[in-house]
Amino acid sequence: MKQPSEQSLWEMLEGITENLKHKRLADVFRFVSFRPFDTFGPHKHLRIEINYVKKGNCILHLENESISFSENEMMVICSNVEHTFEAGSEETTLMQLEFLPEVFSRFNSHEQEPANELTPVIIFSEENRLIKIVNNVRIMRAVQCIVNEMNQKSKYYQYLVVMYYAELLILIYRYLDEAYLPICANDSLKRAILYIRQNYQSDITISDVASRTGIGERYLRKLFSRYLNLSPLDYLNQIRINKAIELLRNTEMSVKEVCFACGFQSPQYFSRIFKRQMGISPREVTK
Repeated sequence: MKQPSEQSLWEMLEGITENLKHKRLADVFRFVSFRPFDTFGPHKHLRIEINYVKKGNCILHLENESISFSENEMMVICSNVEHTFEAGSEETTLMQLEFLPEVFSRFNSHEQEPANELTPVIIFSEENRLIKIVNNVRIMRAVQCIVNEMNQKSKYYQYLVVMYYAELLILIYRYLDEAYLPICANDSLKRAILYIRQNYQSDITISDVASRTGIGERYLRKLFSRYLNLSPLDYLNQIRINKAIELLRNTEMSVKEVCFACGFQSPQYFSRIFKRQMGISPREVTK
């Protein structure tokens, strides 16, 4: 098989940027602040909108629900979803990125082939009309890189922006794959998983999960086994290990600091679970 040359890579990047309508890699790329309780909307647009809450908190109102967002959380609003933004009780600062869906669609080079999991229309569907992203440093950094490059416009910036978009698409897909459940999943299981994902960094027990979900421990274990083929504890540890890998690779935190930040109470237990799941030690990841 012929390996792609350096020239062919440049040609591919040039082709993507040239084929974008009006060469619009992004329509909005900025940091913006809102005064307490400021509102904006209701409105909708074709653009995909990503907001990272850098400071404060806010609420996004959709047609039938309202979702709160705190500092360091992100929202991905799909095309043509009517929404109203409301700032919290303190000044709220957002990092905003808005772009047309065709930016992502250009990564699907074989348009005649059946859609796969990474096809944007599959990811940004009605089911995922609003995606809330919690504790994901890599997605935030990918968005920040796009915003920075679009603002600075250094030489060949458009090629970097295209590659950051490809990274962003993959990271959002990975987040959905790890964080979301099939639409047919049991409501009690959804509540249990939501509680675990929001509290994994605390010293929670399976008894806590069952109590907060409103079901018994035995039924909780049955749900996890039936839908995920995992025990509740295995799922909790999986979430913690996934977060630990992200922190080890993308921050300067020590293994011990990561251990406690991810909810483990003992570095020895953390290392044992990590090696059992990943086949290597946490220190090997940092190398």
